[in-house]
Amino acid sequence: MNHHDTPPQTARPVPLSQDSLPKNMWAFKHTFRHGQCDPAGIVYTPKFFDIFNQAIEAWFCDHLHIDYYDVLGPRRVGLGYVSASATFFAPCMMGDEIEIYVRVHKLGGKSYEITLHAMKGDKEALRGYFTTVTTSLESHRPIEIPQDIRSAMQNYRDATD
Repeated sequence: MNHHDTPPQTARPVPLSQDSLPKNMWAFKHTFRHGQCDPAGIVYTPKFFDIFNQAIEAWFCDHLHIDYYDVLGPRRVGLGYVSASATFFAPCMMGDEIEIYVRVHKLGGKSYEITLHAMKGDKEALRGYFTTVTTSLESHRPIEIPQDIRSAMQNYRDATD
């Protein structure tokens, strides 16, 4: 690895409080179950990404009013992640409930970035970062973000900034 391959050093993110989030952000509630935890009762790390994906699917369907499954199915538009990561602030345990708030960070031509703020009570327990590239599921090549998705995300972004 040369110096060009080394990620830049940045300050560790600080957990947000509930009242620092815009009041009109959409949220998805989830309670962690026994099967999502390790023997110590702590949520198993990969489960967070499954829950994040469930939140994104629900956000599309319930708030943006775009059928996520229609996009992938009949419309044949892929919504694949090219980058997914998380910063963990506090452990989540079996029985804990979180609320995941969706924030549109960036809308590009063929990709978009969203941040998911998972709040446990009034403090952020973890934060997910996702970059999605829209693709043709026929050619598996990037395509422009479909206009209905772009408009819905832009409207949401405008309403929550």
